[in-house]
Amino acid sequence: MTGSSVEASSQRPLYVERVNAVIDHIEKHLDEEMTLDELAGVAHFSPFHFHRVFGVLVGETLSRFINRLRLERAATLLVQQPSRSVTEVAGDCGLHNPSSFARSFRDLFGMTATEWRETGFHRRQPAESVRDLLGNVGVIGEDYGIAESGWDPETRSMKWDIRCADLPRTTVQVVEVPSLEVAYVRRTGRYQGLGEFFADIFSRLMTWAGPRELVNDDSWVLAVYHDNPSITDDEKLRVSACIDVPAATSAAGEIGRMRLPGGQCAVARFELGETDYSKAWFALAGGWLPDSGYEPDDRLPFERFPIGVSTTSPDKEIVDIYLPVRPLRAY
Repeated sequence: MTGSSVEASSQRPLYVERVNAVIDHIEKHLDEEMTLDELAGVAHFSPFHFHRVFGVLVGETLSRFINRLRLERAATLLVQQPSRSVTEVAGDCGLHNPSSFARSFRDLFGMTATEWRETGFHRRQPAESVRDLLGNVGVIGEDYGIAESGWDPETRSMKWDIRCADLPRTTVQVVEVPSLEVAYVRRTGRYQGLGEFFADIFSRLMTWAGPRELVNDDSWVLAVYHDNPSITDDEKLRVSACIDVPAATSAAGEIGRMRLPGGQCAVARFELGETDYSKAWFALAGGWLPDSGYEPDDRLPFERFPIGVSTTSPDKEIVDIYLPVRPLRAY
């Protein structure tokens, strides 16, 4: 009996690996129809067993998980793209039945999609963890916002100096980021202000990457965020600790593999303590973005931790925040 228990325990990372592969697939195809047979095939399980395994490891049924991701994406796009109709936004998120979408949206957010877009998003209380970290975020244009902007002849692009409340001012530039093949360790749950959360997943990642000589001064060591903490409940927030790897690198168990698409990103460098991250993100997405001429893109945002860059304090670290953007469009 004891031998059987040990063997079963050793198989759990393989289940995590397969379920993570399915979640990556779902995120890439949210606007498409996905069948149980298709997703079970990605996981290499029978449909019957996959449905049960997914529920145990993720804490939600497969259909509820997909529907929640679609609704949360729709909630974000409704605010980011105010000129588009609710029906268009829902369709882009794979929610093609208007009555079903209306009912599901109200069930999740407690209001209609139109109410959410008009005033509800601003009335909604963010997760407790976000409120704790942001506190009184100040006033856009006074504590946050663009202080100066101009053309940088060296990079032949615009640059902006931005206010960051009680953090030092920093510079934002829009750069072209290459697509990245990364290995990752992923966790779900509240992470804001919890240094031990990130220490654990990055320790697990580096324990795998170090012996394989995958870490060097040019490595892209990233924290990739899959959900909007102002919309998604704390216990469902997902983050992946990542490092870029050669395309032929194999991964198994809790180490997953995914590709981050390239494209334009707004980038700003900060020196941050454990509780400063939300303010830095707010400075970029709330202070800079509305007056920048850009809008958010659908790619995943992330933080990069440059290797070998010194800080002014042992309690802080240098962090480059990457916000995927595209030129502002009229709809």
